Amino acid sequence: MDKKKAMIFAVVLAVVGVILIQLMVSGEKKKYTDESMLTNVLIAKRNIAAGTAIDQNMLEGKKLYKNYLPKDAIRVSSLTQIIGNAPKVDIKKGDPILTSFFKAGVAGGLTSSFLSSAILPGERAITVRVDQESSVAGLIRPGDYVDIMGTFDKPGRAPVRTTITMLQAVPVLAIGSQVGVGATRQERAQKNYGSITLSVTLEEAELIEFARRKAKLIFVLRNGEDQKTEEKIPEVNFGNIFGKAGLAAMQKRRDAMNKKRHGRIEILK
Repeated sequence: MDKKKAMIFAVVLAVVGVILIQLMVSGEKKKYTDESMLTNVLIAKRNIAAGTAIDQNMLEGKKLYKNYLPKDAIRVSSLTQIIGNAPKVDIKKGDPILTSFFKAGVAGGLTSSFLSSAILPGERAITVRVDQESSVAGLIRPGDYVDIMGTFDKPGRAPVRTTITMLQAVPVLAIGSQVGVGATRQERAQKNYGSITLSVTLEEAELIEFARRKAKLIFVLRNGEDQKTEEKIPEVNFGNIFGKAGLAAMQKRRDAMNKKRHGRIEILK
């Protein structure tokens, strides 16, 4: 191989090397910035001494890298499961809150005696009748968050049947008589419950009580880590069904959401 070919070969190797390094750096950067690699967990806002009853002001949510979290780190969606309970160890400011910090059965799910403690100050518990259709085929569980919608005859000279979303991200305290995901295996397997109990403000309780006497309420399950509320949700009526432009725009948004899940749905086991 003459000098010219050797030089060209060396340049090609150098370019390939630079490209590979850039790909590796890009991959590492994506690994640490990709939202799918993060999980929203509870951490201590201040030092918490063992034996001190937990209240909401002691905790905050923080997105941390999944691979470096203990397996028993408690997610923000499970906040109500530890409010009112005391850890058996000291917790330092900034530490993730772990199930192992509490007595067995506490952080794994609510207990019957703990239900009142799970209701935040200023909120109330309200129970609403549900069936398989209105409760996501009975798959809602304590600790989940739901949106509440209903279909009503909107008042006017010519009443228009309209569906609206009344409340978003409402925490579920209990299903039927099951309080907490840490109940018995038989209770966890229960799917034919006839009611769900929610933690709401007094104003929200009045809204739910009024609405449920006018129409069947539907409870829409959402990701426990997604507490974002949608603004200006449009009412839906026959105009939305027969309006082709509206349906086309809605389908574009659906396609965008499907891309986020990479076209694959994880099967729960």
